Amino acid sequence: MMKKKNIALYIILNIVTLGIFRFFFWYKWTKDLNKLCDGDDKESANYFLILILNVFSLGINVPVWNYQMGERMFQKAGDYGVELKHGGLFIMIWKLFPFVGSFVANSFKIVYINKLIDGYNAQLAGATPEVAAEVEPEAEAEAEVEDVVEVAAE
Repeated sequence: MMKKKNIALYIILNIVTLGIFRFFFWYKWTKDLNKLCDGDDKESANYFLILILNVFSLGINVPVWNYQMGERMFQKAGDYGVELKHGGLFIMIWKLFPFVGSFVANSFKIVYINKLIDGYNAQLAGATPEVAAEVEPEAEAEAEVEDVVEVAAE
């Protein structure tokens, strides 16, 4: 079973670590998306590589990456029996607005991957995505902290 992402924990740990946590979070998020989208003949690049390439591409690489991630989730949603209202263009446009736009886009990416995770876990369990979504919030928060420790150890 795949662990869902916790938006509140993401925000709190970003504040506490002065933004350093986000690098580990999006690294793990990208690994999870690659696992969810296995078989679509696309592989998302390592998040750290995207950030490095962003410097050399004069800032265009991250908006393109956000578009691609949104499209991958949107296209894969049907395979897991979930519905996402927006695709990559919606996320990319929000990311173009500083602060609030970035927060909105990141929130959508987290909510959308959580919907895919519900569908993925439901398929593993042989249930519907609604049943898989009924997970205890405290267990999700503990799982998120375990993920951070796991990524930091890599």
